[in-house]
Amino acid sequence: MTTGLDLLAEGGTVTLTDGTEVPLRYSFRALALLEARFGSIQKVQDAIDSTGGGAAFGPLHQVIGAACVGPGGFEPHIREYQDAKGDRRIQDIVYRRRTDGADLADLLDPGRMNDYVAAFSSALSKALESRGNDQATAVAITDVTLPTPGPSSTTSPSVPSTFLPTPSGA
Repeated sequence: MTTGLDLLAEGGTVTLTDGTEVPLRYSFRALALLEARFGSIQKVQDAIDSTGGGAAFGPLHQVIGAACVGPGGFEPHIREYQDAKGDRRIQDIVYRRRTDGADLADLLDPGRMNDYVAAFSSALSKALESRGNDQATAVAITDVTLPTPGPSSTTSPSVPSTFLPTPSGA
């Protein structure tokens, strides 16, 4: 009986705004990054709000970014937050391309989000599917649909690319 992750399971590629095609692959490292950021794989899915009343783009950026680590050529840069009690939490993970330092968030095209969702859903499902025992794994990936922005939709203000948070303990 073998149940596990296929570390080579790719769900396809995503095309970035500069024309680069990046393969999506959820290795143990990628899944660990998502767990560190959200708490669990189920919470990753819960974080993506398809109702239009909450966040969708931020969590999708994190999900896509984790799959671009490794063969995709991106490296994670983790930003932590330390509360008054001294507890540290991951606030954000910025994914930078190794070759030129470009931020993945600047290379994702909002107009291609449905393509991105299909690619990451396929890659994550392949990585988490059960091997050799015809049983489903504990994590099920459901269809994710994105809201269509309407006249009442709002976005959060962007942070300048020169923004560098002050390191804790400095």
